Amino acid sequence: MVDYHTNAEASSSAAPSSSLLDSAFSDDALRHLLASFTGATVDPYPAPDLAPDPQLGIPWNPYNKDLVLPLDAEQQAIADLAGHILLRYDTAGPDSDDETGFLLPESDDEANERSDDENPAVPEATTGGSAGPTETQPRKRARTNDTEDEVSRFWFPWHDRITCTLDILMHLPRSVFSHRQLDLFLWLLKVNNVDDVPSVKTMQTLNAALQKMCGIDSIAYDGALGHKYYVNDLAQIIAQEMANPKVRPHLSFYPEDSGPKLSEAKQGARWLKELPDDQTTPMVRMYGQDFYIHEPAMLRDGQCCIPTRWFTRGDEFFANCWELEPVVKETGSGWRVVIKSQPLVVPASQFLKSFPSWQRDVGVYNHIPGPTHIFEVFNEAEGTLSPWTHTDPSVGNKWRVKAKGSRVVIFPLWTYCDDTSGNLSKKWNAHNSFLFTPAGLPQKQAQKEYNIHFLCTSNIAPPLEMLDGVVDQLERAQENGIWAWDVVLNELVLVIPQVLALLGDNPMQSEFACHIGLRGKLFCRACWVKGKDAIDPQPQPETGQPPGNNSDRGSAPPSPVASDNGSVASRQGSDNGSQASGKATTGRKKFKETMAQMVSRVTDFITIGPLRKKQDTTDKLRSYFAEGQRINTKTSLKDQRTEDGIKDTYQLHFLEKLFESYKSKHKPGPKQAALDAKVAELNRKFMGPGSKFADLFHATSSPVWRIKGLDPHQDTPVEILHIVLLGFVKYMWRDVVQNQLKNKDEKLDLLMTRLSSLDVSGLGISPLAGRTLVKYSGSLTGRDFRAIAQVAPFVIYDLVPSDCFETWQALSKMIPLIWQPEIVDLESHLTLLTQEIDRFLLCAARWTNRWFNKPKFHIILHLPNHIRRFGPAISFATEGFESFNAVIRAKSVHTNRQAPSRDIAQAFAQGNRIRHLLSGGKFFHTTTARTDGDTRNPFLWKSIAAGPQHLVNSPSTITSYLGLDLKNKLPQGSCTPDKDKALVPIAGTLIGKHIAAWSTKPGTFRTCKELVLNNGDVCRPGKFVVLQDSTQAGGTRVGQVEEIVQRIGSVAYHASLPDGILVRQVIVSKGRPRYGMPSVLLQEQRALCELQDLLCTVNVQHNCMDNACGPTGTAPVRQEQAKTTHTVARIAHDKKPDDFVLNTAQMRDAKYVQGFRIKDSPLDRETVILASAAKEVGAPQPVAEVGAPATPVTTPAAAAGRPTPLTAVPRNVSHLRNQI
Repeated sequence: MVDYHTNAEASSSAAPSSSLLDSAFSDDALRHLLASFTGATVDPYPAPDLAPDPQLGIPWNPYNKDLVLPLDAEQQAIADLAGHILLRYDTAGPDSDDETGFLLPESDDEANERSDDENPAVPEATTGGSAGPTETQPRKRARTNDTEDEVSRFWFPWHDRITCTLDILMHLPRSVFSHRQLDLFLWLLKVNNVDDVPSVKTMQTLNAALQKMCGIDSIAYDGALGHKYYVNDLAQIIAQEMANPKVRPHLSFYPEDSGPKLSEAKQGARWLKELPDDQTTPMVRMYGQDFYIHEPAMLRDGQCCIPTRWFTRGDEFFANCWELEPVVKETGSGWRVVIKSQPLVVPASQFLKSFPSWQRDVGVYNHIPGPTHIFEVFNEAEGTLSPWTHTDPSVGNKWRVKAKGSRVVIFPLWTYCDDTSGNLSKKWNAHNSFLFTPAGLPQKQAQKEYNIHFLCTSNIAPPLEMLDGVVDQLERAQENGIWAWDVVLNELVLVIPQVLALLGDNPMQSEFACHIGLRGKLFCRACWVKGKDAIDPQPQPETGQPPGNNSDRGSAPPSPVASDNGSVASRQGSDNGSQASGKATTGRKKFKETMAQMVSRVTDFITIGPLRKKQDTTDKLRSYFAEGQRINTKTSLKDQRTEDGIKDTYQLHFLEKLFESYKSKHKPGPKQAALDAKVAELNRKFMGPGSKFADLFHATSSPVWRIKGLDPHQDTPVEILHIVLLGFVKYMWRDVVQNQLKNKDEKLDLLMTRLSSLDVSGLGISPLAGRTLVKYSGSLTGRDFRAIAQVAPFVIYDLVPSDCFETWQALSKMIPLIWQPEIVDLESHLTLLTQEIDRFLLCAARWTNRWFNKPKFHIILHLPNHIRRFGPAISFATEGFESFNAVIRAKSVHTNRQAPSRDIAQAFAQGNRIRHLLSGGKFFHTTTARTDGDTRNPFLWKSIAAGPQHLVNSPSTITSYLGLDLKNKLPQGSCTPDKDKALVPIAGTLIGKHIAAWSTKPGTFRTCKELVLNNGDVCRPGKFVVLQDSTQAGGTRVGQVEEIVQRIGSVAYHASLPDGILVRQVIVSKGRPRYGMPSVLLQEQRALCELQDLLCTVNVQHNCMDNACGPTGTAPVRQEQAKTTHTVARIAHDKKPDDFVLNTAQMRDAKYVQGFRIKDSPLDRETVILASAAKEVGAPQPVAEVGAPATPVTTPAAAAGRPTPLTAVPRNVSHLRNQI
């Protein structure tokens, strides 16, 4: 203060008044105080060096700026807050009269403000008249002062807070704004005096600039079939994934040999063994060297080899290798590559010298040939010699040259296509869309909507036409690679995309495979199994479009004859349903099978036929195209497609053009001339200079054949959602409700009551709404059928015939094996799954082989092999993609419908940018020319500044919309205290009564009503769990949790963890199974268990079958979230309330629950099929239904499309064998 007095006296003659000096003093001190809080993150005060005020002369900032230390999280928050206050303070003056004490400055430069044309004037909000005298206008955006630049840096890459938040709001995945809605929102901001509100045009300009800097391009294509469509840039999306810190740490680029375990796609045989070597990650980096496949390498023991595939075991890399043998020829010494049936497996740690290093030191190893001299390849299994063709031996792997010293990795994709409506109304407006998700992600990550990416959509272009554009991008990326910034390695890498599998519903996968579809005689896309022949088949329209609607699509009203809504066991039923006419087929004769023919057909149906192969199909399609270049072949080609079960809808478009070319001609000569002219026209169109096609056949056939390493017959894995839940479960549930219980109101009411009364604890689902599941059985979703599959045996046991009930039991046993996310022993699991699939099909056949009119009952046979090749079935399930259809629909609704493919693609491209930026993704940003040297500079790869980061650093509405993994989950082991119960000494607890060691513990205890297990399950007292069995390694047992306690003041209490868990012992008995499941026998012994001993919760049901439980209980009805005086019937378990059954149909935690399953006795296939065929070709054999006789339905009713009852198959068939 001495300096202050000295300076003040020296300038006393010019000193201002005391009050003004005090104000200046306070103002200057406050500014410097705020500036000191901000630290080095912002510099908002106009004076860069924070010089002393000329009037006051006080140096408020005496510290050395070079000694600034990094701030912790709390200090950073204070700095940011101070910076914001100072920004606001510096834009105000001392004469402000608003309530904040700040005066908004007026702009001195009108040219820098938005014009009226760009931002039309908005009338001020009034209340019964004009605005009051104290109401101020919102401030317009100023663009010239230093503060604006500082704000822009803080909100980089946006201009400021409002442009950032508006940009986010406009492009959230599930919150889409149209321009009209945005106009309304901006008006709301302006009339509430929000400063710096931009116009829609300004936001569009900003969006365009940001898209150019760090966004995704939408590329226009003129489709080969005549439709225009847009595809988002696949390479840019993949590059963003590599630079995204939320995604990149989870990505895998190498297959893994996990032994008997299987939990991820990278562990499946498709990636580990089947992908061609040159389509796997070609190199690993060790000791500063890059070891590429198909290049000679030297091992530490002096042996030389050529690695062909890199993979991992645990945390270590291994390579499959070909051995090298030195040979001497007239031209000199060199190497012979020896390919054995079993490759040499070498740990990466044993590699010594890579190809360039060995080449550089070749003089040191002059006793062996140099690495560039590869003469020949000897295949030991075939005994043949062939020249080396994999690389140029003098150069090495081509990717080494292209990578320029960077790493090279592959990026496998799950590629998906489906159709969805672009309307919110019931009017169908089909949009075919391509999506993908990285196959290198762990299973849980791959299923998240956050990791699903949009490629293209169109309501006019068919899927294969759009696939042409997608494959075009894929081919360029596979040829040249994709340069991307690896945010984990902090370096530039070269990425090669690879399609691991094509996903979709059955009709879409058939179209990918150029298969005729589920309506054909050869109805399986994967094998050559054949269905029933027919006489005078109904003609199908020959168009270039895919086959008609089907049950998977559900887009057309079903036919009474062949539909999922009609009799699910109808003789005419098929997966495909009807054509869109919805009329019954008339005049079509069905082939009358003999018993021997039926036995043969059913036997073949439940057996995998010879597998289809890519080469066979392309050869057949080539013959079609060659024949199409001769006149009058349209009918013969149609017959061939029917006979072969092969139909390329892409090629068919061009064949139709060939057929149309001579339609108006009548003589052979002019016809052939017109046809030849059309062929020449196609050649000029596709085979001009620089054509990417080998010949005209490749140009006019499906683009799927151009995808390297993909066989669409075998690489379209079974889609379990539509096959199982929307297939078997849907068919059989509708049969129960709409057929077997039709017009039986009392039984339907009982079924509803049972469903609503079930205890669903451990299943991970909400309590069941019985009335909905029964009354609306024709309109249920996959989620509903998922719940039904886990509980059906407990509610239908006495309502359906025994054969139907056994089929439901078999289905409920099979489904948990299919949805098991982690397989401990692959071979034993696949053996068990195959047995359960066979049993389910035989039970269905014993019920009625009419089920086998539906191809899904055959397609399921291919699932075990697909699990072996692609990982657990849930890895390639499509639920996530199906739910993404809602996002596509929302984008469609908010377009003007004039250019839906472009507008929807651009909307998703903008969304990709927002997702990438707010995830902290890196993007290249420089004001200089972009060169390869620049892109390798890590300092030029930027991410968003502190302002946008703060918006997503904690859970909020925005993070939930974006799908960022910030959900508040209860921590493992956390307890929820039961506040309704008083604190008690240990003697007042069950633990104190049953555990002697605890009976004398001091202190006060409280009980808890919930406990979160380590796997995330919520356990409550009275519920059952699977525990580790301490008596045997790896063993498990079942117990009932009786009490969870905490001692007040203990360490566990302060950590919200349990001090003690009392578990009642249980015996799981398989001696007297009910519902095909084991009984649960409660014991009197109790034990105190640790949290880590509790593996998961399990579902246990009361044995109502033996105890004849009825709807004698009641429950209050809730209306408008309030209890009423009304009641509804509930099942009362009055007899033996402790008689329980372990629900092994539980899908959740199947790897623990399946250890308690009951093994069924095998069914004799021949016996079941003979009996089923005898029932179908012979006289009807009614069988007594449990509780009541079956009532047959007349033939006219069946003809009218109403469900028919299913009679049981005779069990004794020894006398039937002589009939065939």
